[in-house]
Amino acid sequence: MSSAVLTAADRPAVRRRLLRTARRPGPRTLRGRAALAFGAISLVLSTALALTVWGAVSQYLLLQRERATLAQASANSAQLQRGASAAGLTLPQLLAQLPRQTGSTSLFVDSGEWTTTSLLVGRDDLPRGLRDTVVEGSPARQRITVQGETVLAVGIPLAGLEDAYFEVFPLDELDRTYRVLGTVLALAVLASVPLSLVAGWWSTRPALRPLERISTVAGAIAAGDLGARLDPQGDPSLTPLAASFNQTVAALEARVRSDARFAADVSHELRTPLTAMLGAMSLVEEHVDRLPADGQEGLALLRAEVLGFERLVADLLEISRADAGSTDAALEDVRVADLVRALLARRSLAGRPPVPVEAPDDVDQLVVRADKRRLERVLGNLIDNADTHGQGLRGLVLAADGGTVRISVDDAGAGVPAGDRDRVFERFARGAGSSRVHTPGAGLGLALVTRHLQAMDGSVTVGDSPQGGARFTVELPLGSTR
Repeated sequence: MSSAVLTAADRPAVRRRLLRTARRPGPRTLRGRAALAFGAISLVLSTALALTVWGAVSQYLLLQRERATLAQASANSAQLQRGASAAGLTLPQLLAQLPRQTGSTSLFVDSGEWTTTSLLVGRDDLPRGLRDTVVEGSPARQRITVQGETVLAVGIPLAGLEDAYFEVFPLDELDRTYRVLGTVLALAVLASVPLSLVAGWWSTRPALRPLERISTVAGAIAAGDLGARLDPQGDPSLTPLAASFNQTVAALEARVRSDARFAADVSHELRTPLTAMLGAMSLVEEHVDRLPADGQEGLALLRAEVLGFERLVADLLEISRADAGSTDAALEDVRVADLVRALLARRSLAGRPPVPVEAPDDVDQLVVRADKRRLERVLGNLIDNADTHGQGLRGLVLAADGGTVRISVDDAGAGVPAGDRDRVFERFARGAGSSRVHTPGAGLGLALVTRHLQAMDGSVTVGDSPQGGARFTVELPLGSTR
């Protein structure tokens, strides 16, 4: 058989995982990572832009403010110089008549004597270096802090006089402008992140839609639908990928169909010699009393091996039919209690001890929608698995929950390790480290169980039995006559 296709037990889980991964929003998906990349790029660019805007605008505003203050101070110093040359007005009167901005203060020094228009700003508030520079005849300006507020002090020497004019301009309005600008830029940077995430999520949807289609088709193929194909839907960029993908799937389908036909043909051809061997062995068994003890033991061993080989051939035929796409499930309402009683009665005829059956009071009304032949084979395989590989059947549990019927088969073995609970449903698989490794059988029984249940929209899982050992639980939809 080809190993290129997942087992029936794995296919539904793989398909759900593929579809969930393709459509799940979040950073673990390609679309989520693309949206996060958009957000990260937007954050970096908006931060860089905000810093650039902040630097340029703040420098421009400061430069404009300094130019305005220098122009105002120069005009006031010229007016003061003209007024001081004329008689009639005192120095405080001249300072009071100077035009000033709101909150500004004028100061005048004449031979070391200072006059100011404000009780809050005086000589000592101006830095000594600034005062000395201006008094010595060089104009200067400096940002300083007065009464806890940042101000701009401008000093201009008066030509031809041994004095100088100073004016202190408040910068609180400029600081408020800076705060507003910083707040706006910060909010813009913060707002750009969610907006870019939304834009990235929306813009990548058309680009990633082909990947979603590929994921959907891949999930269908993993679930066993080898006829699924990828439709490029007129997308030129997807056409080469779709053609290559479809060719690969077609080759895989042909390989699986060929392997399935080969297995079916071989199994079918083996049935003829097996029938002849069983007939000849039956003739020999009619005269088994005439055989010596060694001959009788050999005949019993031969019969066990031939019957096991017959079962293997039958299982291979079932598997090959499923691989070839056989869906001949005839669904009908089946009474679970009647089917379980028939299987346990057949088991008792084979010399097996009776086992308890836990069921609800209305067990005779417990009906499932299933193919009776397939369901009988499923439960028969699980019971045989418990007797052969699980150190004996311990009991059965029947229950109904909502629209589902559960049939549990408990064995008396050591249980199935958690790491092997998916692998035991693969064909030719045996549980590592358990008695299943050392018991006869080809390992196809549980693989057939999953095949049959898949055809009936059912499922099977394995866990721990409350009494110890393994518990195989079959779930099937409830029938209509419940």
